[in-house]
Amino acid sequence: MPYQIAYVSTSNTALVESILSDILNVSERCNTRDDISGVLMYHDRLFFQVLEGYKDLVVNCYARILRDPRHSSISLMWEGEAETRAFASWAMGYAGPDQIGFHTDQHITSLADLEGGEGSNADQKNIALLLAQEVFRNFSRGNRWVSPFVDSLP
Repeated sequence: MPYQIAYVSTSNTALVESILSDILNVSERCNTRDDISGVLMYHDRLFFQVLEGYKDLVVNCYARILRDPRHSSISLMWEGEAETRAFASWAMGYAGPDQIGFHTDQHITSLADLEGGEGSNADQKNIALLLAQEVFRNFSRGNRWVSPFVDSLP
């Protein structure tokens, strides 16, 4: 079973596009090497990220993230096993305030399923995916912080 970690943190500075692109490129390369999939969202100095894969590799990746001096106030939102990966084909998906996409060297593919709602193919048993959907909805509306909804998850 895949292991997932979801967290939020605050960037110590506002990020320009080139720095964010560097973060995504390094993350994609390392995640491909370690067979980790996931999504990173960034809005108004707030990061939300889901990492998923083999437990030891995900835990080691998260430990590296905890030591990264570019962010602080790191808060673990979810950690545990899932039946399936929520972001299986994305070495590093990315969502900014106005879009969500699959970051690669070649293209960006829409991930509109994270909007949820009618017709969504979201797995209601995948807590990491539910968290990602809620964070994306908040970011899309221009909200800075994620509302506390964790208690309502299955």
